[in-house]
Amino acid sequence: MKNILTIALSCVMLVVVPAMSEAASRGHARVGVTAGFTSSSANPRNWDASSLSRFHAGLSAQLPIALGFAIQPALLYQAKGTKFGSPAEEGVEATTDVNANIGYLEIPVQIQWGPDLVAFRPYVFAEPFVGYGLTAKARSSEGGVSIKTNSFREAGLARWEYGLGVGAGIDIWKLQAAVKYYWNFGSLYNDSGKLNNIGAQVKDAFKDRRSFNGVSVSLSFFF
Repeated sequence: MKNILTIALSCVMLVVVPAMSEAASRGHARVGVTAGFTSSSANPRNWDASSLSRFHAGLSAQLPIALGFAIQPALLYQAKGTKFGSPAEEGVEATTDVNANIGYLEIPVQIQWGPDLVAFRPYVFAEPFVGYGLTAKARSSEGGVSIKTNSFREAGLARWEYGLGVGAGIDIWKLQAAVKYYWNFGSLYNDSGKLNNIGAQVKDAFKDRRSFNGVSVSLSFFF
């Protein structure tokens, strides 16, 4: 009987001690790497749109405050994109397709709340963010002719973005998983005054403060 109790106590300690250690580590600031995928779409005017799956990667820092609250800023490379085209009429295929992709240097700041349950910590969060466009790729196909540009100016695409995400996540050991839905509040369109065919199509689609929204799934590892 004594041996059974000893074995049972040892098993409990093997579970409790690492969990307590992890709970203590969650009470301190920590830095890690973050990566995941982003599914983004848009709401262009008078066009049919579909989402594109892209990615994000960068650095995160989690800063516990008190009463279950924490702040988690990050510095990410965030790729977003959408594909849209002219609506197909009955018996007639769509004649115009535009594919727009933007790579942002993005700074999101999560405001988290969640109870520490020793072995893990579930939480919910709100996440305002701002980003600056580093890369742009736009392609238009119309009437069998394809036009491409890597210029924000020629494509009529705006460099700055800002918005808000809401979601939920969980901390387990040094790992963190999170999912969110986000809205971009700024317009994708920027009137540069020097628009080619793609820029004119982007203007027609996005000039009324129409922008990206979508779902993002992230996995982080903290050191």
